[in-house]
Amino acid sequence: MLAKGCYYNHVNTLAEKLSLCLQTQEVRDLAWACFAPPLLHTGQLGCPAPVGNCALTLTPARHEWLQTLDRSPKKLMEHLNAGHSSRLGIYFESLWHFFLQQDPQVELIAHNLPVRDSNHTIGEFDCIYYCHARKRPVHLELAVKFYLAFAQTAAAEADWLGPNARDRLDLKLQRMLSHQILLSRDPHGAEVLAAVGVASPLLEVEIKGRLYRHVCTDGKLPAGYNLAQPLHDWCRRGELGSVSECDHARYLPLRREQWLAPVDASNAPDLIDSHSLHTLLATERPSGASQFAMIDTDGKEYKRVFVVADTWPRI
Repeated sequence: MLAKGCYYNHVNTLAEKLSLCLQTQEVRDLAWACFAPPLLHTGQLGCPAPVGNCALTLTPARHEWLQTLDRSPKKLMEHLNAGHSSRLGIYFESLWHFFLQQDPQVELIAHNLPVRDSNHTIGEFDCIYYCHARKRPVHLELAVKFYLAFAQTAAAEADWLGPNARDRLDLKLQRMLSHQILLSRDPHGAEVLAAVGVASPLLEVEIKGRLYRHVCTDGKLPAGYNLAQPLHDWCRRGELGSVSECDHARYLPLRREQWLAPVDASNAPDLIDSHSLHTLLATERPSGASQFAMIDTDGKEYKRVFVVADTWPRI
């Protein structure tokens, strides 16, 4: 298990540290979504085309922009409310759309642009933007994912499953790298891009999220895993003692909309101890999956834990 405090002592977590200095949850989520370290190094995943992670980094100017936005978040809130959805992936994409619309170094040309063959939908371009620094259009595919290592070795992408076990890392990567990011090479996709004045875009895939290893195992990491990302824990309900007896943290139950940026729980009224954690889970449906933030004595999150059904990954 991760040692206490190592989450925020980890290298390359500037965006996550920044997010804890921001007061508005949506602005914290924006900072995390766009500038936290990606889950995977896209260039190491064997895509048949030259593809990398998003090249837009947290510059001093963007840092200042986020702080200004935090003091007056009205424009962001209006943007999010206009496309409100309870789906976390839609919210994540909407945060990216706002950034690409507001940043002076880029121009958002289109997003969620469908590609069709007659009445059949082939796919969709997540984001098409123009980068002034590179003087090129860019096709950016986005995803936010949370995967648990099922097998003890977890060496293959097929061994990493979502809380809903139908969601698998290998299937997601196959879809993104062999289909979605290659849409511009499809004749129908090229035609759609030509209609908005774009040809031969640079290709970027940005996957954000977290990986969770079983509390009692120390398995291998998937190909391309970004070591700037700390690992987190998961356990089945019957194994909860492996977490609570070894770690005297307080826990913050996370609503799904809190899954993105690290939380600041210094003023949270609903922190619970290990005993209360057991009691809380006893009142929930046995087949459900719950995520908790482990909180240190300063009220800062330092690790997360997923607690899933005893029958997981069976659904």
